[in-house]
Amino acid sequence: MMHWNVTYNDPNRWNAVLAVSGPKWPWWDGILQSLKGNPLGSPKMDLVGLDGLQELQALRDELTHRTPVNFLRTTGGIVAFTKVRLEVYAIPIKRQELLHLKSDGSTEGADRSVLMLSFARHGNEVKLTMEGPSSASLRMEKWLNHSLAK
Repeated sequence: MMHWNVTYNDPNRWNAVLAVSGPKWPWWDGILQSLKGNPLGSPKMDLVGLDGLQELQALRDELTHRTPVNFLRTTGGIVAFTKVRLEVYAIPIKRQELLHLKSDGSTEGADRSVLMLSFARHGNEVKLTMEGPSSASLRMEKWLNHSLAK
């Protein structure tokens, strides 16, 4: 499976998510990482495109508003979180699954940028397209590069 609904605190779903991305960092390591300038949580951006996860994209297609995306760094990769209506979905990603991270620079507005992250699992490719202020996009790109470094 590529994504899970983690709205409700079901340990079986969290175990499945963390089996892909690796366990969460212990709380004291999270504090130490934050003090060193490497927070476990990423900046938030707008998820404007989601290719490769048809079921999740179908839920998003009916929306008239933007959906946010942010990430959590784990010991073996990252977990992307996006909200659709009142439900939160987790998309775990192993470091080894990363295919490409690309910034497309400014969009229509002078202060907005697009960032694309793609990964593959079991022959299925997924591409997340995110948009936000240029400053948030730069912070997100730096955070993702650091978090997914091997």
